[in-house]
Amino acid sequence: MRNTLIFLSIILLAAASANATDLNGSLTADNGFMVFVSTDNNVLGTEVASGGNWGSTYNISGITLTPGVTNYLQIEAVNWGGARGFIGNFSLSDSGFQFANGTQYLVTEPGEWLGIYNNGNSTLTPQAWVTPSFDVFSEGYNGVGPWGFRSGVDANAQWIWPSDNNSPGCDSCTVDLFVTLYPTGIPEPGTVLMFGSGIAAVLGALRRRLIP
Repeated sequence: MRNTLIFLSIILLAAASANATDLNGSLTADNGFMVFVSTDNNVLGTEVASGGNWGSTYNISGITLTPGVTNYLQIEAVNWGGARGFIGNFSLSDSGFQFANGTQYLVTEPGEWLGIYNNGNSTLTPQAWVTPSFDVFSEGYNGVGPWGFRSGVDANAQWIWPSDNNSPGCDSCTVDLFVTLYPTGIPEPGTVLMFGSGIAAVLGALRRRLIP
């Protein structure tokens, strides 16, 4: 019986692993950014990426989300003079999660993101998280001046920035932006099959043990 329970535990762990959803994306910011993932939007999450050259497109991949709970993709974007903006596209590896638009794909655009002025910091260092509560405004689609087209970023993505009173005019500042990633509660077909096979094997073992 003890061996059977161990086997069942292994099956359950394998099923959970098979159902892990990964976050991927391509992004940049003028002048820099840091990416965090959190399960509490009142707290700055774990930093998973950063970049400090707006002329480069940065790629993130394989960022595993915490299953079964709401996750938050948090951005701290930093401007240290001149133009400012954040742009990117993001995707989810399976249907275990979805963005607020009901799909597994999202670009930067008004209506999906919230933002807020954080403080006057202009260095690429994490700041105490200020939960965004303002809409963002668009500074134009990928390709607009002064940035030109950012290779590797979706052409439908827009340069965005928070719309609260302090953010648009900030010449040296950090702003916070976020989007929500909702668990769907729908396991992947492969996970269902794996779990079903595991349960069948366990029941078979129990049956052989109990029936002479």
